Amino acid sequence: MGRYMKQFLVTAITTLFFFNLSAEQNTVEVNYDFRYRYEYTDDESKAATRRRNRIRARLGVEYKPSDKLKIKIRLATAEEKSTSANQTLGHDFSLSDIGMDQFYFDYAIDQNSKLVFGKQPNPFFKSNKSQVIFDNDFNPEGMVYQFRKGMYFSTLGIFSYDKKPSESVSIDGFQIGLSNSFSDATSFKLALAQYKFDKIKGRPASEITWNGKIFGNPADANGNYLNNFNVTNISAEIKTTIGTQSIPSLFFIDILNNKDAKDHERGFQAGIKLNFNKLWKVTYLYKDVEKNAVFGALVDSTFGGGGSGHKGHQMTISYPLSKKLTFDFTWFDNKKKMEFDYQKALLDFKYKL
Repeated sequence: MGRYMKQFLVTAITTLFFFNLSAEQNTVEVNYDFRYRYEYTDDESKAATRRRNRIRARLGVEYKPSDKLKIKIRLATAEEKSTSANQTLGHDFSLSDIGMDQFYFDYAIDQNSKLVFGKQPNPFFKSNKSQVIFDNDFNPEGMVYQFRKGMYFSTLGIFSYDKKPSESVSIDGFQIGLSNSFSDATSFKLALAQYKFDKIKGRPASEITWNGKIFGNPADANGNYLNNFNVTNISAEIKTTIGTQSIPSLFFIDILNNKDAKDHERGFQAGIKLNFNKLWKVTYLYKDVEKNAVFGALVDSTFGGGGSGHKGHQMTISYPLSKKLTFDFTWFDNKKKMEFDYQKALLDFKYKL
């Protein structure tokens, strides 16, 4: 990020923050979260195991000048990646970088629909925050129209994933869904989505991804992508209680297929989340995503080392140390590229204001 852009962002955050001193109550909201992570990786395809200490910090300001308009800007620790705001520690005590994580306008057309413009949170429903197509740290840039009435909802998104301005990759997504309750204890969400990633086939990764890597997708002898990605996705989740103790539970599933590929074009994810004593949370999932199924540069950057073409297990145990501080332990037991053993452990301390 350039020096002048950083100055602009700092000035904008500072101005909005001090405006809060004189603004009406609830007009401006400041939010902050910080995560410290210890990461251990044992990758059979690498010569040695890896240990890293990483941080992620995000500071956001949300301003509501009217009942219909919301403006949000958020800064985050930054590396040059589309799928992570992590900052790895241990670089000779050098300064950590900062970047614009979100900056968008949210305008309510009426009580059932709205428009969102700018760099924004992923607007599509993802069962249990699924990362099978998009990493949770991916904030797309573009325009979104959303509609919700009663049990029905839909989202239309038009985004630009730029590397070279003259040949920008467009990402268009459309999702329709249904959300309803069977009883006070049981509810469900079901959605069908189509995501189209255009102008990828036949181009090298150096023109598309931030670091020139393919991230598991097939390429020809010259390093050019062999496919575009037109991904159909069915997502579903059911919230209910199970057992004699009425344990709050969430069952979730994702099924996907890339229509623009002729082989290795499918993927799925399924899992369960259990909330014991309203404190301990355990989440287990199994994922199998073939190498042509998704655009690998934007998917979960931790499972299988990131990218497409991996399968295996993931389990997370969470415990709240206080109302604002949470401890998470996540274990990955994967087959990287469907061939190499890949184990990863994450220890996260997360604070949220």
